[in-house]
Amino acid sequence: MRSLTIILLLTALHVQAQTSVLFIGNSYTYVNDLPNTMKQLALSLGEDVTVASSAPGGYTLFQHATYAPTATAIGSRQWDYVVMQEQSQLGALPVDVTTTENGALQLLADIEANYECTYPVFYMTWGRQDGDPGNCASFPFMCTYDGMQQGLRTTYLYLATMNDAHVSPVGVAWKTVRDTYPAINLYDPDGSHPSVEGTYLAACVFYCTLFQQSCVGATFNSSLPAETATILRTIASATVLDEIETWNLDVPNGTDALLDGYTLGPDFVTLVHNGQGTHLWTCSNGQSFTTATVTFTFATAGSYTVTHTYDDPCGNTDTRNFTFDMSVGLEEQEAGSHYSVLARQPGSVEVHGVQRSATLTLFDAQGRMLSKERIGSSIAQVACPSGLVLWTLSDEEGTLLKGKVVVR
Repeated sequence: MRSLTIILLLTALHVQAQTSVLFIGNSYTYVNDLPNTMKQLALSLGEDVTVASSAPGGYTLFQHATYAPTATAIGSRQWDYVVMQEQSQLGALPVDVTTTENGALQLLADIEANYECTYPVFYMTWGRQDGDPGNCASFPFMCTYDGMQQGLRTTYLYLATMNDAHVSPVGVAWKTVRDTYPAINLYDPDGSHPSVEGTYLAACVFYCTLFQQSCVGATFNSSLPAETATILRTIASATVLDEIETWNLDVPNGTDALLDGYTLGPDFVTLVHNGQGTHLWTCSNGQSFTTATVTFTFATAGSYTVTHTYDDPCGNTDTRNFTFDMSVGLEEQEAGSHYSVLARQPGSVEVHGVQRSATLTLFDAQGRMLSKERIGSSIAQVACPSGLVLWTLSDEEGTLLKGKVVVR
């Protein structure tokens, strides 16, 4: 029995944590099967990787954002990484003339909603072998490989920086190979898609990006000569690991403590954070909560600060402060008046100071009349809907006053 226990313990110690990667892209992903090439490379380096992809030919990120199979793939498990690849030409163009950013934002939201510890990774592709004649007239930089490659670098780094995502700099490694080893042909005969060498280089860059380790020692060469494979692994490793910060690989996964939404009333504020971790909300008025959605209430007008500390499931902590100006019962009216219009009770206003009679007219924020009431007592209550209410008060002497009040 003792020897069996030892064998079981040793077996448990050798269980390898599995890394899951979903690729969202198009033919630049499925030609030569990039996901499986990366998986085989990782396996030769002792890493157990499971991969999947959604990659219809020519698809853009914007199309993927409403493509049911992509949504299904995202929701199929808690992915460690989700890779996003834009259509090869759109990815090189400025984001303000394409749908790239909108598509990316929707996909990022879906990825986070599924599992907030997933690392989003943008797949920086490569310029076409001789540039892009189709976009050359409108965007001269697209006329050449170098110009197109610079456009891809700019777009993908922008997307990663703005969204706390990673970049897999395949296009940068591609350029290094073109510049230093021109005899290694990375292109398919169409001058756009990758050859086996190009796909292998991309797989190497992805391994180094996801694991932040060199792939030089890999024994998987695909169908390439060993010498060629070694060159590609060496360039991929240097490209990624020499510039970790450039590719945003030092950015932690998970979400921050920023709000996902809020509702502000005259004497309350409701705050929402959709994170799946733990929350601590504290307010300068002494209230505190630990739920994801909270409502703070206020008895008096003033400026209040709410602090939200969020511990996400990925092991990260973030703290944010939010300040709100509350208008509880505050009224604004002309100085020197002996009349006052107050909001003390929900769904009504109080009129004070009328000696004989006066007419109170209430308007909503758009100037539409809500009601018109004759006031004949020194204190009177008038029903009205909640929100910002504008009022005028005219008495028998011809005095006309106006102001505004926030009604609960």
